[in-house]
Amino acid sequence: MSEEQPEDEYRFGFTKEQFLAELRAHEGLIRDGGYVPTRREVATWPPARLNWHLLGRWWESPSSLIPNDAQVAECVAVLQVRPDGASEKIQQIIARAPPFFGGREGGRQPRGGRLQ
Repeated sequence: MSEEQPEDEYRFGFTKEQFLAELRAHEGLIRDGGYVPTRREVATWPPARLNWHLLGRWWESPSSLIPNDAQVAECVAVLQVRPDGASEKIQQIIARAPPFFGGREGGRQPRGGRLQ
């Protein structure tokens, strides 16, 4: 995080410009997975809203916004420290996250076979 991107507006390694470029590329339509929630949004949004956004984000992102393992791990860490992080609804969201190295067995292999 930096002065240009305060912690509350941090989009897990993606910039607002990247998100807006994807929005423009789809002529203003936010496709499933095309919105990159901020750290504040992940920490505060109601579970039902998070479920929809994060599952789309993790599994249906446009190619320019696909989160890597570290970005998924960062997001899961924010979910875990929420006041309701141990709740069934938040735990269900976490369970649906892509597997990542350092957090769970497995991990994802991006195109080309190199780890993200």
